[in-house]
Amino acid sequence: MLSQQQIQEIRDALEQSKNPLIFFDDDTDGLTSFLLLYRKYKKGHGVPVKAPQTEENLYLRKIQAYDPDLVVVLDRPVLVQSLLNKIQVPIIWIDHHEPLERQGVKYYNPMVLTKGDNRPTSYWCYQVAQQDLWIAMVGIISDWYIPEFVKNFEYKELLGKAKTPPEVLFETEFGRLIKVFNFSLKGRMPDIKKQIAALMKIDNPMEILQQSSPKGKFIYRHYEKINQYYEEILLDALHTKGKDNVFVFTYPSTQHSFTGTLSNELLHRREEKVLIIAREKDGEMRISLRGKETVILPIVKKALEKVHGSGGGHEMACGANVRKEKFQIFVEEIRKLLKGQSKTNRASVI
Repeated sequence: MLSQQQIQEIRDALEQSKNPLIFFDDDTDGLTSFLLLYRKYKKGHGVPVKAPQTEENLYLRKIQAYDPDLVVVLDRPVLVQSLLNKIQVPIIWIDHHEPLERQGVKYYNPMVLTKGDNRPTSYWCYQVAQQDLWIAMVGIISDWYIPEFVKNFEYKELLGKAKTPPEVLFETEFGRLIKVFNFSLKGRMPDIKKQIAALMKIDNPMEILQQSSPKGKFIYRHYEKINQYYEEILLDALHTKGKDNVFVFTYPSTQHSFTGTLSNELLHRREEKVLIIAREKDGEMRISLRGKETVILPIVKKALEKVHGSGGGHEMACGANVRKEKFQIFVEEIRKLLKGQSKTNRASVI
């Protein structure tokens, strides 16, 4: 876990900075982490990072454009050392993926000191901000974790009778709100920026769910538009047959990527123990992998070595990129390595 001293170090850096530049992963955990810090300190610029993990140009272009006195990176699993060497201002990196050793950065990852403590980045940003609990809950539960401070949640009726993260995500009104946040990151970048700008100013979740303000309506209508595409792909996936307790589903390149969201929902709605969801784009397969009771990170790493792919993530939720012509080899290698794999419990309980 992060210590109180580390939490205070992050607070001090943000309070002292006049122009922070905040890069965040383009998922719900990353987005809410940014929102928590921005709404607390009300300064700086946010940049969602959709580029591959090793992409340097995006970071360097934005740093040149905004000339920050502090760079903050949220929920990004990889920053290469060559990039860090080129950044000439202090860097704070808050993450919860597999720990890495890097120089020239203040690295805050709960897994460094406590193995297995991969509480989401939004959990730790809430510890820093100590406000906007409802936004923190969106990010934390989106990453399949129920925090201990759920008892203080003002809108607990939105959780219904759900007891586990997947029940909240896919069976409740609060799960719909999480999907609204998720889908705000889909679409053209100008539209995404407008969605984030609106979320910066929303007062409470009901403003979105009940569309009780112009900002709430704007955000919800974007969700409805994106959700139409998602539901079509989800229905196709639900009618696809699995094999040998491994479910593989691929879909062609579309305007939007749903691999992460799709893999999470199918993990809840299907019986297979391991799911491999892939989207074809630019000659590559962009893959999300999930294990219902199976630790998959070690086998994914081994399979990627065989096909010279890239990827990583959590023990039971990973992402990968593989050349299209090597995708079937990758899948068969996963099947082979799954034999004898140890099992663990995936969901925490309210």
